[in-house]
Amino acid sequence: MPSPILDLAGITLEVNHLPRGVRFYEQVLGLDLLAHDEERGVAHFRVNDAQTLTLWKPLTRQANDPRLAPLRARGASHLHYAWQIQPGDLERSKALLDEQGLPWTEIDLGTPERPDPTVYFFDPFGHGLELRGVDLLDERQPTYPPTPASRPAHALPVMGLREVALAFGDYAAMKERLPRAYGFAYAKEQEDRDFAQFTLGPGPEPDGNGTPRRWLYAWDPQVGLADMFGGDHALVQFYADMEAVLERVRKEGLPHVLEEGRLAVRDPEGHVFEFLPPRRGGAL
Repeated sequence: MPSPILDLAGITLEVNHLPRGVRFYEQVLGLDLLAHDEERGVAHFRVNDAQTLTLWKPLTRQANDPRLAPLRARGASHLHYAWQIQPGDLERSKALLDEQGLPWTEIDLGTPERPDPTVYFFDPFGHGLELRGVDLLDERQPTYPPTPASRPAHALPVMGLREVALAFGDYAAMKERLPRAYGFAYAKEQEDRDFAQFTLGPGPEPDGNGTPRRWLYAWDPQVGLADMFGGDHALVQFYADMEAVLERVRKEGLPHVLEEGRLAVRDPEGHVFEFLPPRRGGAL
């Protein structure tokens, strides 16, 4: 049975200083700021026509999004997530990080036959960012394929969000629950640690090297590559067949909110997954 999960739509990060976060994601990533509300502690960015990135500053006795208050949603802490870039832009990206004074680590995730150099760095709030090259001509395309973006000359030439990595205290239960309760397509597991990969699309893709397809990584609380953690209490948005996901969620008995054409679900580990209907075209 095909997975009802179609693609990665967006992520929400927790920050302790909203203006500093806005400066970083505008200047370093070149993202378009759609909204900035200090009273609500929210900044919202356009990544591309199908994806967004949101910053939430926690405020006492106040929900950043009242719609999600029943689920006690928070932005993710120390989230590891990846950006898609064209492989030919990797060297320029390293130079841009140097100009910004941001330390970076390069790790080759490929093989001698198919190198896959990848760059890791941190934002000011401890979130771990990754730059991963993707082949735009690869036949394994996501629902909303990345395209080259026009960014300022000082900004990284990112095209889209590639993956998000979340921490789960009960790893074994997570491996069973994510496919059963939501329909995520389990792809594979690493041999040397508790680290499962789920393809965000109709079916599992065992080889992520070069593909523009997108991913959910799930691991036990551990320090991963380049000293990065999986996120806690994350809020992640996915495009999905909402009716199919809703049926699974109700059967699982998970707390959820269905409002404004979106389905938000609180996972037993404290993450909140928000499922959006497929886009019908047009910019965000």
